[in-house]
Amino acid sequence: MERRQMQKMENEIVDRITPIIEKRIEARIKHRIVQSIVDTLDENFYPPEEMIKEEYVKQIEEAEKRVKRGEGKSFKDKDELLNYLESLKE
Repeated sequence: MERRQMQKMENEIVDRITPIIEKRIEARIKHRIVQSIVDTLDENFYPPEEMIKEEYVKQIEEAEKRVKRGEGKSFKDKDELLNYLESLKE
């Protein structure tokens, strides 16, 4: 084959695979960006367990026990809950 024909074939191959490679690279970049955002949100909203104060954990456990004993409040609908919350402000 002539050099020109080889060059033409190579260029055609490059032209065909370039969009495929670009899409794959774009997908990887998007994935990395999204993963970075998710990791950042996890760090901000879900602190590591060792950062949760023991006192807070005890308060939650006590609240769970009160609910199990039937000492929790329940509301028939959202409005009743909102009215109750408003009454606490006064």
